[in-house]
This record gives sequence, C-alpha cells and structure tokens, in this order.
Amino acid sequence: MGQKINLLQGHVAELIAAGEVVERPSSIVKELIENAIDAGANAITVEIGEGGIRLIRITDNGGGIGREDVPTAFLRHATSKIACEEDLSHIGTLGFRGEALAAIAAVCRVELLTRTPDSQLGTRYCIEGGEGGECEDAGCPQGTTIIARDIFYNTPARMKFLKRNVTEGNAVESVVQKTALSHPQISFRFIRDGVDKLHTPGTGRLKDAVRELFGRSVADNLIEVSHEAPPYRVSGYISKPQYAKSNRTLQHFYVNGRFVKTKTGMAALEQGYKNVLMAGKFPACFLFIEMPNELVDVNVHPAKIEVRFAAENDVFRAVYTAAKSAILNFSDQTAALSPAQAKAAAEQPLPLEKGAGGWRPATPSTGGSAVRGTGELHSPTAAPRTPDGRYGIGVSGAAADLLRRSAALRAEAQSARPTPAAERPVPKAVSQQPPRPSGVFSAGSERRPGPAPHRTASPCPAAPAEPAAAEDGQLQWAAPSAGGVEGEVPTVVGELFHTYILACTEDRFFLVDKHAAHERILFERLKREYRQIARQILLEPVAVTLAPEEISAVLEHRELLQNAGFIAEELGVSAMVVREIPSFLQNCDIAGIFEEVASNLAKGEQEVSASHIDWLFNSIACRAAIKGGNRSTQYELQQLMEDIYRYDIVKYCPHGRPIVIEQTKKDIEKLFGRL
Repeated sequence: MGQKINLLQGHVAELIAAGEVVERPSSIVKELIENAIDAGANAITVEIGEGGIRLIRITDNGGGIGREDVPTAFLRHATSKIACEEDLSHIGTLGFRGEALAAIAAVCRVELLTRTPDSQLGTRYCIEGGEGGECEDAGCPQGTTIIARDIFYNTPARMKFLKRNVTEGNAVESVVQKTALSHPQISFRFIRDGVDKLHTPGTGRLKDAVRELFGRSVADNLIEVSHEAPPYRVSGYISKPQYAKSNRTLQHFYVNGRFVKTKTGMAALEQGYKNVLMAGKFPACFLFIEMPNELVDVNVHPAKIEVRFAAENDVFRAVYTAAKSAILNFSDQTAALSPAQAKAAAEQPLPLEKGAGGWRPATPSTGGSAVRGTGELHSPTAAPRTPDGRYGIGVSGAAADLLRRSAALRAEAQSARPTPAAERPVPKAVSQQPPRPSGVFSAGSERRPGPAPHRTASPCPAAPAEPAAAEDGQLQWAAPSAGGVEGEVPTVVGELFHTYILACTEDRFFLVDKHAAHERILFERLKREYRQIARQILLEPVAVTLAPEEISAVLEHRELLQNAGFIAEELGVSAMVVREIPSFLQNCDIAGIFEEVASNLAKGEQEVSASHIDWLFNSIACRAAIKGGNRSTQYELQQLMEDIYRYDIVKYCPHGRPIVIEQTKKDIEKLFGRL
C-alpha cells in the first residue's frame, strides 16, 4: 500500500519556503535592502551584530507602510509590486515575489517600525516564528526600520550550516557593496558590530561609489564605457588592460539596476580584452546593461541573482562592442569615438557562434574575420581610422594591414636597436642569506659564478664563464652551494621561442621548459624553507585590492602566510598592504601573487593545515617563476640546467607537466633515417 499523502501545516510550509529565500544572513539583508530601494529611499543604513546571526537592523527613509497594510505584508505572496499576470512580463522593481517578509518572519524574531509621510504616528509590529502580534503606536521617523534577531532560532538543523560570524559578516558586506554600486544615488551606510565599515556619498556618480568602496587605486584605473545599440544600452566602467586581476571578484554586472551573475556578460567582456591581457588575468568591470523589461526574465532564481535573456546573442554583442570600443579608444594611438561613430559601430553586425565556452565572435569559416595574434584589437568587422585621426570599430582590410605592418616594423626596429650601456640593468648585490643545501636560483637575488661543475667532454659549445644581466631584470640567481649530485650536466646550446632551452651532452639532446623548471625549483625551496624563509621588508609596500571575504580569509590565516614569508595588514575597507615578502621574490608581481593566494583561501577549497599547503607553494612558485617568452642570458639558462641535473630536481612541474623532453643520439638518427 502506498504512503498516505499529507497536507502540510501552514507553519511547516512557511519554513520550507523560507529555505528557498533565506539561506544565510546576507539573504535577509539583500531582500530588505531591495524593499527599501523599491520604497523610494535615498539613505539606507544596514547594521549587523555577530555576522548578522544575532542582529540585523535595516533603516531607510522611503515611503513607509500604511498601518492597515502591515500585517498583510508578512503574508506569503503579498506584494505591492505586481497585481496581475501581465505584470510578470515587464517587472521593473527589485522585489516582486511577495515572499521575503513571510520567509524572514518564519525563521527570525522580527520587529518593524514604519511611518508614511502623511501620518503623525508610526506603527510598531512584532512577529516571531510566523506568529504576529498587534499593531501599536510608535514614534519613529518617516520610512521603515526592520530588525531581525536570532536567525534560525527555531530551526537548529539550518543553524548548524551557518559559517563563522566573520564569514557571514563578510557575505553581508559584499551584498551591501554590490547594491551600493547599483544605486550610486542612494547613500548606504554599513555598521558591523558597532564599527562603521563603509558609507557611500550618494552623489549619483558611479565613480564616487567605486572610490569609496574599493579605493583610489581601482577608481583611477578605470575606462568609461558608454555604448547604445537600441534597445540595449551598456554603460559604466571597465579596468585598464594593465590593471587586470588574477580572479573575477571585481566583475560586477547589473541588468536594469539588478546585480546578476551572467556568463554571457563575462564571456563578452573577456572576449573584448582578447590579445591585450596575459593568460590567467581578468578585467574588472562595473557594467550596467539596460533593456526593456520584457526582454529579460528575472523570475528564474528565488534569490533573483540569475536572469534569462530573450536574445542572448544580442546582449553578448552589446557588451562585447562596448568593451572593445572603450579599450580601443583608450589606446595610446587612438582617441575617443564621437557619438555618431559609436552609434554607427554599434549598428554593424557581429557574427556570433556558440561553443563550449559560450557565445563568441564567429571564426572565418562562419563568416567572421580571424583575430590575429599581433597584440592589436581586431573587431569582427572592419574599422577604419576616421579623418580626425580616431579609430572606430570598423577599419577597412587595407588600412588594418597597413597598421599591422607599421606596428611590426616598429617592433622589429626596436628589437634590433642595441641597448645603450646606460640603460642596461645593473646586477644587484647578493642578499645576505644563510647557505642553502640546494643551490637553486631565485627570482630576486643574483647568482655569482661558483666552481665550474664537472663535465665530461662534449661536442657542444661550452657555456660562458661569467654571468650577464637579464634583459628584463627578472631572472637572478642565488649563490650555489658546494653540495649536489656529481655528474654530467647538459650544456646549453640555444633557446627556442624564448621559452624552451636547447641543451645536449655527448650522446643526448634535451628540450627544457624554463618556466616549468624554475617553478619546480621555487616550489621545492618554499617547501624546504617553510617557517624559516628569509623575508625582505619592502621599501614601498604594495597595496592589493581584495574582496571582503578575501581580506577575512587572509587575516584568519595570517600565521600561515607569515610562515610562507608574507606580512600584510588591512588598509581601509577593501584593500591590504603587503609589507614583507620572501627575499627571493624581488621584481615579481607581488600583488598578483597575493591576490591569487587570498582568492584560494577565501574559496575554502584547499586545506590550510601545515601538512596540506602544497597549493600555497604552487601558487607562489607559478607566479614568481620566469615566464615563457621572456629573454634570458646564456649564463642564466646554463645555471638553470645545473640546478635541474646536479641537484636531482623532480622532472615535473607542480602542475604535473613535464619539465624535460629527452632524446638520445640514436633516437634522432632514426628520425633522419641514418639507422
């Protein structure tokens, strides 16, 4: 016999519904802030205690709620935003479901104070566990104050899934930041455990809000975006190419004023930066996409952070063209487009195709033009230079070829020009470090020539006896020790593509990935010297912009980072300053290394115990290692070969890729048919 079907009691149904809307304190804050915005407030204060678990208080100066509507507001599916089925097709408010207050009241102790502009007295109403009381008179300013206490007090099973107070508080702060960016005309104030954490001016200028929330370094490295291709309009700011980040935490997309997570927007933005960003770098953005409400469905996710577009490829095209135009016009060789040119560029068709990574410009076989690896930005359609010397999104093929040839000739002339002696980097003095058993090189201390390693006779040219400074000043060396494994060390005979080392012995040939080799050497050194790494105080400390949850993660694991050689402190609301680094990381991208480590700590996907921190060493080593494509001297390449072969370095990088490909003389002779 089948099980009996029961009709759930109202209270149980409300708890189930609350689980869809209220996941954690930040969910409550998001819903209540959206209600305040919809009520017409221009000043909103958010206050939390113990990460929002004990207390959430949100105060606004909006229109308030009439006394007769207060009890109704806490019923499920009670809303002032929509009235009929047709309203669902063009939702223009942030809230519309009518579930937020009912869901919050089901799992919290809620107190409401409200007053409308035409009332002399306010109203106080308390509701606990879905059971409401009576409306009472109260003295209060115009607007609404909602206080939620003891989240999940009546559902212990939900309570145990909450994280620490610091983590929950950071999630609330992130919600306030994102909402403050979407409405720069509203002044937001955030108080955390009695301390003011942020306060936006409410001037209506997006850049003022960005400066207040993320600091001057972010605000001063933005490019304004303004592009219109009816019925779409894209505006806001994107980061300068040189200010790219190691993760996507500073990518903010808003659709009709609502913060959303959109893979279409991310793919379009990053496609616009193609060929101007290094691999593993991501642009920051604060982009607002405006379109008719009927072209976007916001009724997809209970928390309303995901949307569905009626014409996804059109949205991709609008974001892509807006970003690419802004980058092109920011270039040193170009100026801003005139409004007429921007409009004409936006109206030009952009062929698209959908692949595994989402929408992207079509390849030549599908009608689009190929993106060439010249470092220039090429739009899928032509883009000529205008009579006033500006570039648009659409130059003729002949003009584009002329520009590319000109750039190539300049690059060739630059590379052929001998470097004057006055411009060559001077080798730095050897840092005073205790002797190390490995003799591996570092990224920041010079390696002086030691005793020549024992080698058997080889038909290959000998390596130079004296070191020469690296052309880019990146790769330097640590003093070699007397220890190591004796044996034949391959002699470097050249370098391929400035990435692979060519070396040989009497009867063997070696092809070495210099980045992977350097990465492995630094990785082993970090593991060996953990807790005893020599640190260097930076003459100019490095400021790093981080998300609140990343700052929290760094502070929580401060000892771990100190043992790895990093000393950092908080700097304002959304930044930290790095004051000390491992001594062998000189001339490296300190900000990029620290951003990646902070991001990994914040995600919580890696173990952070002393016995499980190889991922930390891996992150640091990968960022600090010499990069493929960088020029290296013959001496540096030879020292790298010695470190690999004389000191028995593992022949795989920390990612598992091979460092060395080896062929015997016999193997090569077979390839040429000699055997």
